[in-house]
Amino acid sequence: MRRRASTQRERREAQYLDLLLALSRQPLPVVCTAPEDIDRILALRSAALVEAATDPPVLLRTGERFIPRAVVLGITPAGRTALARMRSMRKPPEPEPHEPPQPAARPDPR
Repeated sequence: MRRRASTQRERREAQYLDLLLALSRQPLPVVCTAPEDIDRILALRSAALVEAATDPPVLLRTGERFIPRAVVLGITPAGRTALARMRSMRKPPEPEPHEPPQPAARPDPR
């Protein structure tokens, strides 16, 4: 069976959930300054999966705006539900193949 190629939306959603998983493994609050992480945190906050605070947007001379810092304060119950669903959908790693142990040879009673 061929695996369906993931769409751009599915890849983006996976990035959001991967960040949510990483945040769940760290002591909170977590401060983020990387623009791509801030964008993902804003999306997670919009989806009500995390509680987060951001600095006010900064207006550059070019007219572009950016948010210099986001602080994740907590993961909401909806975020914990999403994490549980994600963990249940991921397949556990396959055990390494190995041979069953062989019984020890018994001495001949003669």
